[in-house]
Order: sequence, then structure tokens, then C-alpha cells
Amino acid sequence: MERRALRCLRWGIFFTFIDFRIGQWNLLPEFVGMLLFYGSIRSHKEPAPGEERVAPLFLVLAADGFLHWIWRFENSVEALVALAVSLYALYVLLGEVAGRIRPGQPDRAAGLEILRVCAVVLQCAVFLVSPFELQWLNSLLTVSVVAVCIALLVAVCRIRPEEDMQG
Repeated sequence: MERRALRCLRWGIFFTFIDFRIGQWNLLPEFVGMLLFYGSIRSHKEPAPGEERVAPLFLVLAADGFLHWIWRFENSVEALVALAVSLYALYVLLGEVAGRIRPGQPDRAAGLEILRVCAVVLQCAVFLVSPFELQWLNSLLTVSVVAVCIALLVAVCRIRPEEDMQG
């Protein structure tokens, strides 16, 4: 994976999964993460077919995130659709990343495959369980999501760019 694409991917994960607020203002807006994922795909010399398929979805998610960032509104149907699209796009993107690094870094690719499944399953569980207000289960899921997000960020930061692999 090229250095620039990897840098965009790392920052995209950071902006997508880290929520840093001052009052109501999110200083690390999720829409920036979606644009960085799009930038990661576009910075490849040859994007994979799966990446080409999900690239427009990251632009749609960025637009949706930007609207939520500047104008606070809630719509449960829109939230469900955005979550489904986000999970699909991120799952495909991380799968393509794992495929790209598998020849030179098979252990890191295997770890990324496991983490992408865990991230999707946990996000779905959070969405389905949170309306029931089971405090102990919501707390357990929150801790699990944070652990997987940290593990995902660490795993992606440990991927070596292909320029370093060739030299």
C-alpha cells in the first residue's frame, strides 16, 4: 500500500473513531474521516474494484456527516441507512487494504481481517441494543468498541508502506 494512501487511511480512522468535543463542537468531525478514506482510495496508482465501488459512498457519507456537523438534526431512518452504508464501505475498504498488504505482511493482513469483522459486529450490536437502555450491556459494548477502535488504529499504524518494503 502506498505511503500517501496509508497516511490518509490512518487519519481517516482517527477522525472517524475519535470524538473530541469542546461543548457541542466536534473538533474531529467524522465527515473529514470519510473524505480521508476517499482520498486514500484515490491516491492509489491502481484502485481495486472494491475500492472503486465504495469510493462514492464515502463522498455521500461525508456530505451527510457535514450536514449533521453544521446542523443538528436526528432521523432514525437516515441514521440506520448511514450506519449500514458506513459499515459496508469501511468493511470493503479494510478488506481491500488487507488484500493489498497480504503478500508482504500476511500477519498484519490477518489481524486486519479479524478487526474489521469485530468492528462491524460491535457497531451493529450497539445500534440494536442501545434503544433498550440496558446500562450494563451498553457499557460492555462501549468498552468493546473502544478496544476494537484502538486495536484497529494500532493495526493500521503498524502497516508498512510498500515503498519501505521495496527498499
